[in-house]
Amino acid sequence: MNSHLSLEEIYQWLSGERREEVEEHFHECPACEAEMQQFQNALAGFRISLEQSPVPAVSYSRARQTLPRWVLATAALALMVVAPVYWNARQQRAAEQSKTDELLLERVNAGLSRTVPPSMEPLMQLISKEEQ
Repeated sequence: MNSHLSLEEIYQWLSGERREEVEEHFHECPACEAEMQQFQNALAGFRISLEQSPVPAVSYSRARQTLPRWVLATAALALMVVAPVYWNARQQRAAEQSKTDELLLERVNAGLSRTVPPSMEPLMQLISKEEQ
């Protein structure tokens, strides 16, 4: 190899992909060997700093997601206010419907209790007056 190694070739060698021609180039080219040594020293320093730095204890307990108490209290209060209003409105509608039904039934009963149709009532009044 006449030219210098590319950074990719050096990274491959450092990551364990050792090719024979790259090995030979390191022995023949002091510049590439120095660059490789510089990368090796940087990686070693990084590895040592990781080994020496304390790892903070991390708790992975799952946080419960709960609603705040005031939200639950507000919902309960709203339910206590709305439920009686709804119940009262429903009872009033039922009472009004019952009154309407009673009026209709009275009209039907009045119509059924007549002995003659309305058009013949004047004749019935004449007959009843003559009988007296």
